[in-house]
This record gives sequence, structure tokens and C-alpha cells, in this order.
Amino acid sequence: MFTGLVKEIGKVQSITKSATLTKLGISSSVIYEDAKAGDSVCVNGVCLTIVDKQKGVLFFDAVKPTLLKSNLKRLKRNDPVNLEPALKLEERVGGHFVLGHIDIEAPLRRVVKHREFYNLEINLDPHYKKFVVENGSIALEGVSLTIKQAMPSYFSVSIIPFTYEHTTLKYKRAGSWLNVEFDYLLKKGSSQ
Repeated sequence: MFTGLVKEIGKVQSITKSATLTKLGISSSVIYEDAKAGDSVCVNGVCLTIVDKQKGVLFFDAVKPTLLKSNLKRLKRNDPVNLEPALKLEERVGGHFVLGHIDIEAPLRRVVKHREFYNLEINLDPHYKKFVVENGSIALEGVSLTIKQAMPSYFSVSIIPFTYEHTTLKYKRAGSWLNVEFDYLLKKGSSQ
């Protein structure tokens, strides 16, 4: 489990693909030291397991179903990625509970820069509208955010400058595909 508070931006160092598995090597300077094989790390919102670490690079395996559901399949060498280690029980939860289980990929409609913050508008298939409520939580690329506006075909979130500068959201442009995890509590409530 994660909080949606990104600890660092890593960089894709290697991608090795086979028929059923993709091996990712991602550089890390902040979480590398304490990380060990078997640990869970949120990579762009996707919960992955560290399978090895060498010389500042963490290695992960991603299976086909994970790739199909997320934008990890679109990664290229040198792409930046958001990294967050799994939550420890004694840590403060500053964002919201993020499981690292991506629900959908959604295209970024546009980025609007205001004087002191950014608005991101994300296109949304109407099928998922029930999971998007104004002032509700959502994770984009593993970043815990609050939904500011819920429209029939899109929703928007506001990004403070600190979050914008310390996550990969600053690299996203109209047409970028974002990993979306809807709030677990909202999903749980709508299934009853």
C-alpha cells in the first residue's frame, strides 16, 4: 500500500521484453539504499516488486496483464518515472490509500497554467464516471490528488507548484496517457 506521495523521480535505464514479461531497470538515488529484493515500489502508480538491485538501478518484472492495463508498455529508455516505496505502518499517511492497482489509462486533455498552480484535464470514458466525484481522491501516475471538477467526459485536478516540480506530471502534455487509480473506498462503496 502507498500514500500517493512520490519520493523521487527515477529514470528508465533498461527495458528487456520477452513474450510474457518485461524487465525494467530504473535508476534511483533516494529509495535505492533501503530497497531490497522483494520490496514493493509504486512505479508511475503501478505496484511492482523489486527483483534485483545493482549500482543505483532497481530491477522490476512486469507481466502482460499489468502492461495491458497501464502505460508501462509505453516507457522508453531515459523516460522519467514516479517512485514511492511501500508504506510502513508507523508512517504518516499524507495523501490517500493508493494500492498500486491501475484501473485505466486515460489521455490528458490539456494542461492549463494559472499564476500559482496548474490544472490538468483528463478525458474519461463515461463508464467510469461513477468513480469520479468532486473533492474525491484519485491517483494519477501514482500521485495522490483531489478531483476539482467532474464533467460528463473529463475531470480536472489542480496541482500545486511543489507537486508539479517533484513528479513526472511536469513532463506530461495533451495526449499523454496517464495511469489512473480510482479511490478504493469509492470503488468499494459503489460495488455494494
